Amino acid sequence: MSTRTVAPRAVAQRALAFALLLALCANALACNSVRRRLTITSDPPGAVVYLNNKEIGKTPIAQNFVHSGTYNIKCFKEGYEMEETYYKAGCPWYLYPGVDFFSENFTPGELRDEQRCHVTLRQKREIPESELYERASQLRDEAHESNVRTVRSSSSSR
Repeated sequence: MSTRTVAPRAVAQRALAFALLLALCANALACNSVRRRLTITSDPPGAVVYLNNKEIGKTPIAQNFVHSGTYNIKCFKEGYEMEETYYKAGCPWYLYPGVDFFSENFTPGELRDEQRCHVTLRQKREIPESELYERASQLRDEAHESNVRTVRSSSSSR
């Protein structure tokens, strides 16, 4: 039988490689990745918020998001006009392609991307009844004139 001996230098290299691998695994487990949140506030507070046509709650509210890009935000509140806005969530440097692999997998602790959007609601304007009737009469007259012109032009073309 032959016994194979391993050189002390090879043992030291294997031990170092194993220690580095163990350190990388421990570091990866300790990483909390990147936390991205969009906080939406309104004036006045308490408006119902729709983010990309999905109701998420009332302001002030914070919502996690994954991707940079443009988000559609609609806010509703009784007595106020509905406000619609498009919010562009930017991309921080640590989420650029290539850099993101290291920031999400090897950064100890948690990286935070906190973004804020504020929406100001305008109070609904009460339209007097007389103004409504006047506008309705104008529209009726315009529609009637349009029909008369259409009938005249079609009968004259015959």
